[in-house]
Amino acid sequence: MKILKIILITILMVLTITPSMAQKKNRKKKNKITVLKLYEGPELPAEQLVRIITVNEKKKYAYFIEVDGNDIPGNSLMNGAKGILLLPGEHKIQLRFVSKGQIAIPIESFDPFSFEAGKEYLVKFEYIHGKGSYPGNLEKTSIKLWIEEKGEAGVLMEKTVNGYGISIK
Repeated sequence: MKILKIILITILMVLTITPSMAQKKNRKKKNKITVLKLYEGPELPAEQLVRIITVNEKKKYAYFIEVDGNDIPGNSLMNGAKGILLLPGEHKIQLRFVSKGQIAIPIESFDPFSFEAGKEYLVKFEYIHGKGSYPGNLEKTSIKLWIEEKGEAGVLMEKTVNGYGISIK
């Protein structure tokens, strides 16, 4: 009888622990960023490419919608590529900013910038939701996006827009 109890308790413990371990594993996979290859030709080593990643929060994020005048494939209104690989050189990028339940707008393109091979760049943002009711609050909304080189201090370029996605500085 005692052995039966021990076996039942062990089985219950295994059944309880296994699903929670699977959930943790799935959460880690969801946080992984898919990086799109946006250049022609064969796969190249990282030191020959430019990698640009958006730094995101849970309900606030940015994603790429256009590079050099070409739409990014597979985007929807609320989701898209959060990482891209490009050949080095001058590129013009455009993003959409989303704050779930508040706003989802395309941002005016950054000015063309010469990205260097072998480097990773981060797109970061600061979002201030405008006070008041819609649509009046859009004029008071502020979204500042900037690009910096990973591991380096300093902003390479930045853009501040209102809730319509129009530059305000």
